[in-house]
Amino acid sequence: MNKKLLGLAGIGLGAVLLSSCTANFCSDVDRAQMAYPYEQGVTVYCNETEYNSYKAENSEVIAYEESINVAGKAIDGNDNVFKYVPYTINDTGKYVVFGAAKASYLSGTIISGAYSSGYSLPSLKYWAEIDSRVLEASLFLAEKNGEVAYLNSKTSVASDTFKASVTVYGKDKDGEDGYWAVNPFTVADSDGKGEGVEIIDKSVLRRYGHVKFSGIDGALWGNFDSWTADLYKNEGNDADLGMDHVPTAEFASYYKNAVIKTVNNNRSCIATRTANYGHYGTNANWEVAIQQKDWGYAWKMGFLEGLLVYPVSWLVDTFAFGMDPSLSGVGQIWALIFVTLIVRGLLLLITFKSTMDTQKMTALQPEMAKLQAKYPNSNTNQAEKQRLAQEQMALYRRHKIHPFGQILMMIVQFPVFICVWSGLQGSAALSTGEFLGMRLSDNINTILMNFNVRWYANENGWWTALVLFILMAGVQVMAMMLPKIFQKVQEKKLTKLGKNPAATDQQKQMKWMSIGMMVFTIVMGFMLPSAMGIYWLIGGLISMIQTLITQLIMAKAKKRG
Repeated sequence: MNKKLLGLAGIGLGAVLLSSCTANFCSDVDRAQMAYPYEQGVTVYCNETEYNSYKAENSEVIAYEESINVAGKAIDGNDNVFKYVPYTINDTGKYVVFGAAKASYLSGTIISGAYSSGYSLPSLKYWAEIDSRVLEASLFLAEKNGEVAYLNSKTSVASDTFKASVTVYGKDKDGEDGYWAVNPFTVADSDGKGEGVEIIDKSVLRRYGHVKFSGIDGALWGNFDSWTADLYKNEGNDADLGMDHVPTAEFASYYKNAVIKTVNNNRSCIATRTANYGHYGTNANWEVAIQQKDWGYAWKMGFLEGLLVYPVSWLVDTFAFGMDPSLSGVGQIWALIFVTLIVRGLLLLITFKSTMDTQKMTALQPEMAKLQAKYPNSNTNQAEKQRLAQEQMALYRRHKIHPFGQILMMIVQFPVFICVWSGLQGSAALSTGEFLGMRLSDNINTILMNFNVRWYANENGWWTALVLFILMAGVQVMAMMLPKIFQKVQEKKLTKLGKNPAATDQQKQMKWMSIGMMVFTIVMGFMLPSAMGIYWLIGGLISMIQTLITQLIMAKAKKRG
């Protein structure tokens, strides 16, 4: 009964801890920043040459779009920025499929899913009008922040500043040439993949496109809802829309839930300094600005978040930025090593007594075997079972062993493990950079199950993740087996006694528990983020060293005795 109660208590405690210290630290501002790389709209912005080329090949499409003000010049007063919306009609002729590379998530995931669910879909013009407002708001923010003072109509751009296919505008606040691209990449219709495609940091949409998902004071969906309401009322920009074009309440809810579900898969928002972090977007090629989080913010998230989760992330950030400010990957590995040493060192101080008690219990196996032989029927005879338990407790007291120390050790280690996991998973610093091609924020199983990449060439760190998983699983299993190996050695030195059914049952339970823990370790290790896998690998090595040291201490103590 006591074991059952302890088991139920452990499960309850685990549930509380799991729900407590795995809070998502991402703010609404962070979520808006992360949403745009996935859902960038449907409009392609290009220069006049590219526009005329597309128009020549798709004259009917452009003629229709120009008639509804969806294609043509994109910015008043600028003759270099044009827009159009590539689209087709799906096979059944029921809805629009947007063809821009950046629209793959919206068209392939949200719109197709909403149509399959029976929702009415917004019109092409609605999405194009939303894109126009995103660009307008982005330009406004760029000017407000002093990054662009005014727009001009200059159409020629130095080739060494931006590639010819990139649309640009403006002068900087000092009146010097300080051109900014509209597009996030050097190819107009691009999602960042392909040969010759490069990232443009000085891109208005890369820097400010998140305004689509934010609003006043960073409120999520503020601008999107406001713009949709205006278009519903047929207000602004000669929109000529109304209720037949804008989203229904059902579609709007579906759209928002889909975007937030995607965004919430990213938890790396514990940043000790505001900077650009991560690998976001459908092709993981965007870094976004994540807000700084302080300790006060962490305490508001929860008790364990403030006590353990945030300090772990703070240590990772401090070491990573200190050793590699560019966060290229090597600094994060060293940060993980130092954080593991610190955490495991503190755990060792807290659990050293219970660890030594465990080793003492192993050393007392000969005497325990004699007691079990003394009461051979303790498995079925309640009186013998009670007397055996009493003598075992007396033996523990003589050797100053607290048998429930192991339970206490697990109670301490479990929340620490979960909180360290949460801290590493939430660390913004670990979401940036790579180590031998492997992104530290990616789950090991995600990397290994991704056969769309050239895994044989270690693309996306496939071989790195495989080697890490094998080493981590092997070390963890060895760390659990090492104490049992020492116990086997001790048992070989014992005089063979008659079999005790109670002892035999207990050994079977321990054996199956060990097998279960090994399976759990391997499965859990497969699902871990790469950074946590490195932490677990280093922790396993430390556990093995700890076992060897305690065995040496016990051996010396036995000789002195």
